[in-house]
Amino acid sequence: MMESLKDLVRREDFKPIRIFTNGGQHYDITAPDNMAFGDSELFYYFPKSDRSVHISYQNIASIEEMATKAN
Repeated sequence: MMESLKDLVRREDFKPIRIFTNGGQHYDITAPDNMAFGDSELFYYFPKSDRSVHISYQNIASIEEMATKAN
């Protein structure tokens, strides 16, 4: 699953994604620069904020692409 997540975040035509955790939280990744990958966890930095969260790869339940607004 981690390679799939990395591919989604690093692709040239990035589309927002939502990460769901085993604990029921979800995080909307709207820009690839808001994430960093570690050896056993990813780091998510909330936009326009000093807040961040560390998410263990083992705690990720699913990942889905978010719908984008039509222009």
